[in-house]
Amino acid sequence: MEMEEDVLSRWRRRSLAAGWSLAADWWTPEVEVVVKALCGGCDLAQACWALGSARAGAGVSVDEGLNDLAALFAVAGAGGPPFAVLRSFAAGWAEHSFAPLGELHCEDPLTGLASAAYLRTRLAQLYRDTARGTCLVAAEPAAAPEELAERLATALNLATALRRAFPGDETLALLGPVRVGAVTRIDERLPAKVARLRASDILYGRRPRVSVRPLPRAYGQALAMIRMLGTEP
Repeated sequence: MEMEEDVLSRWRRRSLAAGWSLAADWWTPEVEVVVKALCGGCDLAQACWALGSARAGAGVSVDEGLNDLAALFAVAGAGGPPFAVLRSFAAGWAEHSFAPLGELHCEDPLTGLASAAYLRTRLAQLYRDTARGTCLVAAEPAAAPEELAERLATALNLATALRRAFPGDETLALLGPVRVGAVTRIDERLPAKVARLRASDILYGRRPRVSVRPLPRAYGQALAMIRMLGTEP
């Protein structure tokens, strides 16, 4: 208990020194839950999701909230926050902020692309009829960025590039932390769309690596492909 209180106190001081705008608004019950999770080895990602939601509810910007979370890991000597933890925080912040705009459970809250769960549902619908003549166009950076800010920026820029290349009724989804994809018809317009996606600037003048994969004959094979793309680095 004393260790948790010490971490909490040092976290607050570090966050204020790093530029937290309103000292009186820093504390919230969720910060104690995060400290307990970090010190006790509990579900830190879920605790950070709740903190992100609370920060959004208090009007804290996502960048200020992420800087605050980085301050916790700094005082705890745990290095930088893992990507999964930061993503959970961002997801909690975004869901609270944008929930009134629509039902986001079908969407990734950070990029606005369809979630993996929705993509599986969409594929099931396709395979009830036929997936013949349909492909998955996947895009990712040639080398995964190491810094958190670059990973988040890359994911957002990939999502923007995908929407510009495929502005029609295609299903656009987040396949992995920095990998996006479009389920689309194989027709005469596809090469131009793929070329536009390949020419996109996703970060500092870098172009994405793009692959075109015809959907397999069986639904189970398509799910295996999606899972593979979601777990590959």
